[in-house]
Amino acid sequence: MPAGAKKPRPPLYPLAVFLVALLLATAITVLAVDTQPALRAAAAAVAQGERPPDDDHYLANDVGGQVDHHVLWFDIDPVVARRLREADVLFVGHSRLMFALRPDVLRPFFARHGVSYYAMGFGFREHDRFPLQLIRRLDLRPRLVVANADGFFTGGLSPWAEQVNRDTAFAARKLRWEAEAAHRVRGVVQHVLPNWFQMLGLPGLGVRRAFVSYRSRFDGTWQISPWPEGTQGFKDGDYEGAPLSRGEILAARTFKSELDARGARLVLTRVPSPEPMPGAGPARLAELLAVPLVLADVPGPTTYDNSHLSEGSAHDWSAALVGTLEPLVAELAARPRPPATP
Repeated sequence: MPAGAKKPRPPLYPLAVFLVALLLATAITVLAVDTQPALRAAAAAVAQGERPPDDDHYLANDVGGQVDHHVLWFDIDPVVARRLREADVLFVGHSRLMFALRPDVLRPFFARHGVSYYAMGFGFREHDRFPLQLIRRLDLRPRLVVANADGFFTGGLSPWAEQVNRDTAFAARKLRWEAEAAHRVRGVVQHVLPNWFQMLGLPGLGVRRAFVSYRSRFDGTWQISPWPEGTQGFKDGDYEGAPLSRGEILAARTFKSELDARGARLVLTRVPSPEPMPGAGPARLAELLAVPLVLADVPGPTTYDNSHLSEGSAHDWSAALVGTLEPLVAELAARPRPPATP
């Protein structure tokens, strides 16, 4: 370029084309939503799922990231921390348990007995080690712990829990703020330009909208969206499973020993699934640890993704589970909670 010559300006037409395309797509979307009932219903469902059901719930997971590991690990929310420490009963397990535990069943049951509870399960197929670390870190002293013994006792951490262990309190708060901000922005954009291909899961595209979960501060249960109606029926598998491995034996005994030292009783269960996790089944683990095995029988359960229960089956399973837990919870209610250790 000759000395003193002006640098050529970038052409404006790419920006103009983009703006015209954006305005055209927005106009078509508005017209389609206004005139097509199916699209209007889908947009309404997405909009409902993009916001928490009430002030009790906070964002736990969406396509932008999982934050509830950090909220509990770094004691970020004072209401959550208080409810966790007050809980007489803790439920622990991975996402199958969190889908299965329905608050509309649990809340009246435990309220009737005057017993507090908290669902301390996590996504990412979280195993026993992270909940055990949390129990120690927060000095939790429940009186009863119900574990979903389906690939739970491995002694390992999920890759996400390993990251949480490396993070700082500042990084945890930053991640939560970024996740919630991105979630709100996506919700606004979704109203203007919905990703119809992904939202409707059109055949052949191989995409499905990632689920969003909000976690209750009151009891830790998840509110999930979307949660399609279950279409795949299945029969629950063998409760024996594979023979116990050395790692499972060590992890299960370590977990129970910690609970014993804290005055907590352990019971095992398993959420039905067409594909049980690898490893020993709950019957072998219950025999090893000499603890009760409380199983909830659900006739004809269904799943929407070949892993997690459908909403209807989750409701049925929760109702059956509290029925099997009734004697244990009634026993807790009959005994006053011991005073907190100083």
